[in-house]
Amino acid sequence: MKSKIGILMMALAMLTGLTNVQAQNKPNKKNQVEKEAKINELRVKYFNDKLALTDAEQKAFWPLFDEYKLKDKNLRDSFQKKYKKNAIVFMDDKKSEEYLNALLKLKDDESALYREYINKFKKVLPIKKVAMLPTLEKEFKKEILQKMTQFKKGQQQGPPPSEE
Repeated sequence: MKSKIGILMMALAMLTGLTNVQAQNKPNKKNQVEKEAKINELRVKYFNDKLALTDAEQKAFWPLFDEYKLKDKNLRDSFQKKYKKNAIVFMDDKKSEEYLNALLKLKDDESALYREYINKFKKVLPIKKVAMLPTLEKEFKKEILQKMTQFKKGQQQGPPPSEE
């Protein structure tokens, strides 16, 4: 009887340990929101600088841009909820066909949304600044990815050795 209790206690301790490890590895929702806010803050500064947006342009543009980004994110999120990563491997032909049709619809919806907001942006910004938006978005993403890569490399290497 004592050995069964001992085994149960050990199993419970192992499960508790695994739960703690998994909890530490899960991204914290608060941290994710903070990261997204920081990235958005950097985007605002980057676009304001590169486009030389006036105060009036900023006040008109940013609410529209934020609205666009939210709607675009909602489109992608709804698709990703229905079709999980790597689920394609396990799909039969009928499900694969549904997936492709849903993917095409997502691309069409994204394109229509983009077209709608380009027209809205043209009402609040000069056409040249609107034309620069796609390039700036690509450059900004590239810069953020580089910074994140550098940050992760720095974390993996640890702090620099102290010179004594």
